[in-house]
Amino acid sequence: MSKKPCGNELSSIKSREKTKEELLKEIECLRQKIDNLEKLRNTPRKVKEEAEKYPIQREITEHQKTKDSLDKIDEEFRKIISTVLDAIIIADGEGKIVFWNEAAEEIYGYSSKESLGKPLTAFLISFPFHGAFKKDFTEFKKSGKGSIVGKTLEFNTKNRDGIRFPVEMSLSSIEIDKKWYSVAIIRDVTKRKQTEERLRQSYQKLEKMVDNTVNALVKIVEIRDPYTSGHQKRVSELAFAIAWELGLPERVIEQIKIAALVHDIGKVGIPTEILSKPDKLPEIEFALIKNHSQIGHDILIDINFPWAVEDIVLQHHERINGSGYPKGLKDDEILIEAKIVAVADVVEAMSSHRPYRPALGIEKSLKEISLNKGILYDPEVVDACLNLFRKKKFKF
Repeated sequence: MSKKPCGNELSSIKSREKTKEELLKEIECLRQKIDNLEKLRNTPRKVKEEAEKYPIQREITEHQKTKDSLDKIDEEFRKIISTVLDAIIIADGEGKIVFWNEAAEEIYGYSSKESLGKPLTAFLISFPFHGAFKKDFTEFKKSGKGSIVGKTLEFNTKNRDGIRFPVEMSLSSIEIDKKWYSVAIIRDVTKRKQTEERLRQSYQKLEKMVDNTVNALVKIVEIRDPYTSGHQKRVSELAFAIAWELGLPERVIEQIKIAALVHDIGKVGIPTEILSKPDKLPEIEFALIKNHSQIGHDILIDINFPWAVEDIVLQHHERINGSGYPKGLKDDEILIEAKIVAVADVVEAMSSHRPYRPALGIEKSLKEISLNKGILYDPEVVDACLNLFRKKKFKF
């Protein structure tokens, strides 16, 4: 049998049943092609050309490129997570750990070898979500979803030495080869909690200092003007209730409470004989009384309260039609805090005894703010005050 080159010989063989010789010839031709590809393996300029001629080789080349890229990505990923300070723990659909980074070793004290294959929950001591974690397994296997997936949780855990410490865990899911895995990123928040506790203690000390300062100022005023003893505390009580009724933020409510407690501190600059005078004051003496708002502002501005208490004290005698003092402010020029203290001040003062007149009673006080609602006093503040007394039975 004479030997002929392969060329297009393979394609010329008919669909008839092939003889043994013909099959051997086909195998020989295929072997020659494979040999040719092997020779071209180390010839870069011809690889592309040959790959285009032979689809199988092109597919192999592309597959190798993809594999090389994935290997590189995997290598870079491992480099990145090896430097992360948070523990990264990956568990399969059964909750068994399949990945445990160096930070996890550092935080928990267990090596990767000791941890792989163990249930993730074994390392989440005091984890308050064990029930949800186990209950979600069936759903998690199907869709990667669960009641705590995608959430950040805080709880206490325990390391190898039995030491408990607080952690923050973010739980997410990833799909690999049509299987869902949970990814737990766990951060030791011990230092953050310690800082928060120190801040909390510092804030408590600051609050105590503020309370002591305010109480001292209240006593000073009461010593100077004994006839109004308890006035500032009652005004503060009502102003606090009005602010709460209006739904103001807690920080603003606290600010109003403090400002109302010291709103008359400026009276320390007024002669005692004027403050306790039983008769109607002449114009010049009343002008001195009116100056107490400015004096109070000037005293408080140097105390450095955590809020602008001095501005509320300065404005608590302003009226929305501009008839108040010391600056004749109108409407939105007046702080809402000052508007609240103003209404509480009027109601308490009119309903209490004064050296120059007997107590007028709460009904006359409420009538005063009702008649002048929208004229002297802020309508919303007046409505809140009336609601407290008439519907919620507020009492000093």
